Amino acid sequence: MPGIHQILRRLRLRHLLFLLLLGSGILPLAINGILLVRQNRELFETQEKAFLTRSAAALSRELNDHLLGLRRQLQQVGIGLLALSPAGDVAGRLREPWVGPYLEGFLRSNSAVIELQVLDVDGAGPRFAPSDLAEATAAILDPVFDQAVESRRPAYGFAVLPRTNEPVVALSLPVLGEDGRLELVVQSVARLGLIEAVLEREAQGDVQTFLVDRQGRILWSVGATPEVEASLANSDLLRDFARKPLNLTSEYQVLSGGREVRMVGRVSPVDETGWGIVVHKPSSMAFLAARQMAWTAVISTLLLVLLALLFAAVISRWVGGSIQVLAQTTHEIAAGNFDRRLPEEQMTNELAELAHDFNRMGGHVKDYVAQLQKAASANQQLFISAIRAFAAAIDAKDPYTRGHSERVAAISRVIGRHLGQSEEFQERLWIGALLHDIGKIGIEDRVLNKRGVLTGEEYEQMKRHPTIGADILAPLEALQDSLPAVRWHHENWNGRGYPDGLRGEEIPLMARVVAVADCFDAITTSRPYQTAYEPAVAVETITKIAGTRFDAKVVTAFLRAFEAGELELVRPGRDEAELPVAASH
Repeated sequence: MPGIHQILRRLRLRHLLFLLLLGSGILPLAINGILLVRQNRELFETQEKAFLTRSAAALSRELNDHLLGLRRQLQQVGIGLLALSPAGDVAGRLREPWVGPYLEGFLRSNSAVIELQVLDVDGAGPRFAPSDLAEATAAILDPVFDQAVESRRPAYGFAVLPRTNEPVVALSLPVLGEDGRLELVVQSVARLGLIEAVLEREAQGDVQTFLVDRQGRILWSVGATPEVEASLANSDLLRDFARKPLNLTSEYQVLSGGREVRMVGRVSPVDETGWGIVVHKPSSMAFLAARQMAWTAVISTLLLVLLALLFAAVISRWVGGSIQVLAQTTHEIAAGNFDRRLPEEQMTNELAELAHDFNRMGGHVKDYVAQLQKAASANQQLFISAIRAFAAAIDAKDPYTRGHSERVAAISRVIGRHLGQSEEFQERLWIGALLHDIGKIGIEDRVLNKRGVLTGEEYEQMKRHPTIGADILAPLEALQDSLPAVRWHHENWNGRGYPDGLRGEEIPLMARVVAVADCFDAITTSRPYQTAYEPAVAVETITKIAGTRFDAKVVTAFLRAFEAGELELVRPGRDEAELPVAASH
C-alpha cells in the first residue's frame, strides 16, 4: 500500500493547491457546523426534558392537592363527630341518631366521595355507599383500615371500579382523641375524575402518563398498551424510583407493537401517598426538533462546501497553470528534448532560475555521492585487509597453523548461513572468527610452539589468550559486535570451559559457532603434537560431544554444511585467496 509521501508525489501541484484551498474552506465550516449542531441539540434536549419535568411535576402536584383536600375533609368529619358526641364509648357515639344525617349531608356536599365509613378500632360503624359497590370497595378499604390502625397515619389505596372502569382512591384516616388515643377511623372511597381528566389532557399525541405506587408498580395509565406498561414496569426509571422516590429523568427501551422503542421519561413523586406520576414519550419525537435542526445545519453546510469547491477549483487552475507549464517543460528537457524552451511570457524569472540551479545542484550531488561511495569502498577494503593481515600475523607465530584463522572464519560463516542468520550477523561472525586467536600475541613463543604436552602452568598461560584478545580489541568501537567470538570461543555447553565458565544459552551464539569451526580445523590440521585426521573423523568427534561441549543446534547446522560439501572448499593447504567466504571480503 503506497505511503502518504508517495500519494503526495503523484499529485499535481494544481491538485494539491485545490485540496489545500478546499480543506481550508471546509474544515472551518465543518467544525462550526458540528459545534452548532451539538450545542443546539443539547439545548433542545434540555428543553424537552424540562417540559417532561414540568408536566410530571404539575400532575403530581394536582393529585397531591386533591388527596390533601380529601384528607382534610375527612379529618373535619372525624373531629366533628368527637366534638359533638358526649363522652363515652366510640361504638355508642356512632349509634346516636344524628350521626347518620350528619354523614349523609357530607356525602351530598362532596360529589366525588362515593362511599363513607366511620369505624371504631374494631372496624364496626355506619357505612354509606351504593349497594352495588360494597364488594368492590371492600377489597381496597379493608387493607388500608388495618394499615391506618397499625400506623395511626393516613393510609391510601387505589382501585379501578369494574363496572365503570373508573379510577378511585381509598383513604383511611385515624382520628385521635385529646389524650392521644385512637378514637375512630374515617374511611372514604372517592372518584379521581378530575385527575383522570388532567392525565388525559397531558397524554396528547405520543405522550403517555402513568400512576405508579411506592414499589414502582403501575396503578393506572392513559394512552399506553399493556405491552408498554410491562416494559415500563421493568425499566431503570421505576427501579430507581422504588429505591428512592425522587424526581427522576431517564431514557429506556419499551416494547410497542412488537418492536423496541426508546423513550425519555420523567417521574415525579406524590408526597401525600408516596405514589409517582410518570410522563414519557418516544425519544425520536422528543428530540425531533434537534434532528431537524441538525439536518438544516448539514444541508446549509453542504451548500457552503459546494461554493468552497467551486472557489478552490477556479483559484487552483489560475495559480497552478504557470507551475504546470514549468513542470511539463522541465520534464521534456530532462528526457533529452534540449530544444524545448520555457515560454518566458508565462513565467517569472524566479521559477526559471530555480529550475536551472536545481539541475546544477543535482549534478554536483551525484558526483559527490559517487566519490563518497568510492572512498567508503576503499576504506572497507582497507579495514578488511588490515584485519586479515592481523590474523595472518597471529598465525605466523606458529608455522603449523598457517591459514587457521582464515579457515575458521570461512567455516563459521558457512555454519552461520545454515543457521539462517542474516548477512549482517555472518559478517560480524566472520570478523570475530578471523580474530579469535588474536590473544596468542600475548603468549610466550616457547609455550605456543611447544611440541610436547603443556605443563599445568603453561596450560594456564595458554588459557589466558581469549581474555588477552578481548582486552586488545575492547577499545576498537568497530569490533565491539565481534568480541564474543574472541572472548568465549573456548566456553563449553556444559559450563566446563574457560575463561568464565559460561553454560548453555549464556554463551553467545557467535562464540558457539566459532568453537565448532575451531575444533573442526584443529582436528583436520597437522600440529606438532598430532597428524591431521580426515574430515569424517572430525565430524564424528564433533557429533559425539554435541550437547556437552558444543551446542547441538550449531552442530546440526555444521553437519548440514558438511553433507552439502561446502566444507570441502575450506581445507588446510588451500590458497587463502581462493577461500569462498573470505574471497567475498
